[in-house]
Amino acid sequence: MSSTFHKHPIIFYNVENLFDTFDDKSLLGNEEFTMEGSKLWDNERYQMKLNRLAEALLLVNGSTPLIFGMAEIENRKVVEDLIKTDLLAHRNYQIVHYNSEDRRGVDCAFVYDAGFIEADLEMKLIIEVDDEPYFRTRDIIYVKAKLADEHIVHFFVNHWPSRREGISESESRRKFAAATLRRKIDEILNSDKEANIIVMGDFNDTPENFSIRTILRAKGQHEQTPGDLINLLIEEQKQGHGTTVHQREWDVFDQLIVSQGLLQGQSGLEINEHNAFIARNKELIFTYPDGGQKPSATYGGDTYHGGYSDHLPVFLNLKEKNGN
Repeated sequence: MSSTFHKHPIIFYNVENLFDTFDDKSLLGNEEFTMEGSKLWDNERYQMKLNRLAEALLLVNGSTPLIFGMAEIENRKVVEDLIKTDLLAHRNYQIVHYNSEDRRGVDCAFVYDAGFIEADLEMKLIIEVDDEPYFRTRDIIYVKAKLADEHIVHFFVNHWPSRREGISESESRRKFAAATLRRKIDEILNSDKEANIIVMGDFNDTPENFSIRTILRAKGQHEQTPGDLINLLIEEQKQGHGTTVHQREWDVFDQLIVSQGLLQGQSGLEINEHNAFIARNKELIFTYPDGGQKPSATYGGDTYHGGYSDHLPVFLNLKEKNGN
């Protein structure tokens, strides 16, 4: 495998309801994304959405991704359709996906270029909430992979329970998600304290919330203790930036979190610039007449805008230590 993987970013992107046009009767949340549904979702809009997302992945830093994690996809087929678009079809992308029991029928996916990466282990972590035995949400995808024939990296793709019922009313669900993820990470670190770990996702909490900071133990680069993870986008939240907007306020819900071993390059692999970034390309952002901004979304309610997503992508680049 080539060592030029550093030229291609690792991206996480909540793609805002990537649904096909078929009415899957086994799902409760896809009726609006059909030709007869409230959003008048048809093949033309679907193809436009796929092309927009492929364009966004390329816009992030000018090259197609090495890896991308996704949230809010309906099924494996929509990911297959995405990687067949003209901008992405030349890459040897492979897909890791599991159908979750989420009530809206949306899942996560992990997509990687098999020319650089070999997946050694793929599994899902099911989130269970003790006092809500019938609650179902998106599974966490876990992939243990070998990069450039030698570097083992543990990847996790997350889309934690939403705040739809209210922040405090739904908080316990995100705490259980954090605990589920942390247990698996502890298992990895207990076996190899220098392990390369990359956690990506839409957490529906900010880097300062209890689920992230206290349960997952993801902190800033200058405040970690042994075993803590590093949240590479915590400063973006402090500075008032964000990946998504609610009532004109930006929040960093989409985050990239890594192990200390990876940040410090303890096994020969490290993060370029020791940081992650929010993609703020002008094409991905809608600006109001008064100067306010938000991500350029596909829909606002049932009104079609033809944008990209109601979230911005986040990304980082890996490189071999003391190399390119």
